[in-house]
Amino acid sequence: MKKENVIESCYSVLRKVTPLQIDCGKICKGKCCKGDGKTGMLLFPGEEKLIDPRITIMKNEKGDSVAVCDGTCDRNKRPLACRIYPLFPLINKDEGNEYIEAVFDRRADCPLVDGEYEITRCFSKAVKRAGKYLLLNSETEKYYRELSDEIQEYIALEKILKNT
Repeated sequence: MKKENVIESCYSVLRKVTPLQIDCGKICKGKCCKGDGKTGMLLFPGEEKLIDPRITIMKNEKGDSVAVCDGTCDRNKRPLACRIYPLFPLINKDEGNEYIEAVFDRRADCPLVDGEYEITRCFSKAVKRAGKYLLLNSETEKYYRELSDEIQEYIALEKILKNT
């Protein structure tokens, strides 16, 4: 499947779901919709042509494309990272079998990560389904696995810090 089709499939599955049954942007004043080259949303391969043209695209220090918004983009044309935030469809392994789990993105600066609010089940399921779509193209799969490995490292570090 072409990478753009993979991304559009992810968009479709996430179109009508949100993390909470209320507008979570009211909790943090839309913190996730503002950023810079270091705090913007990473773009998956094939996304640059699909997102709202009002969104600024920058390169971070690793050379990844990052979307930076002022909070006024067309919600139907926002990046995948915005649609799954603050969750991430983490690739896990259990006895050699891979599975996808919707976890809080440990890189996120979001009040929902603290666990005070309960993420809707339909949102979690949609995030997992988006992860399955990302595996359908070699470019999106490679990038997705790299991000998943990075988040696994954050989780491992948190466990170490918790035990010290």
